Amino acid sequence: MELLDLENSFEEIKDLEIANYLVLPINADLEKFKAKIEKLKFPLWIKLNTSEHKAKIEAIKKVSSYEELKKVHSQLQKQFPGKKFIVQENVSGIEIIAGIKTDKTFEKVLLLGAGGSLAELIQDTEFRILPIEKTEIEEALKQLKIYKILEEKQANISKLVNLIHDFSKLKIEEADLNPVIVNEKEAVIIDARISLEE
Repeated sequence: MELLDLENSFEEIKDLEIANYLVLPINADLEKFKAKIEKLKFPLWIKLNTSEHKAKIEAIKKVSSYEELKKVHSQLQKQFPGKKFIVQENVSGIEIIAGIKTDKTFEKVLLLGAGGSLAELIQDTEFRILPIEKTEIEEALKQLKIYKILEEKQANISKLVNLIHDFSKLKIEEADLNPVIVNEKEAVIIDARISLEE
């Protein structure tokens, strides 16, 4: 079962309730979308449109001006010839991973944990069998080491729980939302790799 890249994953879920949480990417075709990109607030992220882990293959960069974006875009094109890139607004906050896996024994399982580049470093994860209630999601989050940081930073845990609950109801074979970023105001999906059920 192949996971879709970010753009196609977002395309698959854009008409579903979960779409309200997406930080939408813009195609990094700088000639075609210059006006649209310039309206965004810098810093921005430019990243390779791939289902691979972008940080691992050095395919994601933060830029603080349009000039820098042009330069980095050109470098990435040399590094990944013929590939497509996307631009996304920067959202500050704490990174969380939410995933759905199909397990032989329990069928659908929800994974929650510290996200972004921390995901593999600190191995801070919890698993729950689906379907799941919001109270169970909150309990699972409380088991994570990163929960203390969420509390310290006054992250909007109720919005994070709502996002995870809406995500858990999707008819998905397998998915990774990494990262989901949560701050005082909101919880949003920055990157997704999704494989919908046939």
